[in-house]
Amino acid sequence: MFEHYIITDHVVDRYRERVNESCENVKRRIKNDLYFKKIRQIITKGNVKHVFTLNSKEFIFVKERGRWLLKTIIKRTRQRTEYAIQQRKRAVVA
Repeated sequence: MFEHYIITDHVVDRYRERVNESCENVKRRIKNDLYFKKIRQIITKGNVKHVFTLNSKEFIFVKERGRWLLKTIIKRTRQRTEYAIQQRKRAVVA
């Protein structure tokens, strides 16, 4: 994707609740979603990066102690994704 990142246990647990798969499969799915050809847009504000993918997911990364940590994954509809991208862009400008 953009740099080395760490997938937190909280994210894996929450994702496993939705898809009901093993921990290794969940991490593999997250890494496949963050493949550079699937990334639609990256919006950076300070030490937070919002990564939007083509399949309407938003990945929120926070830089702590020099490392990027994946904190949250949000699944949206196509229409809500467009709205979220516009909101994140406005927050960066403001």
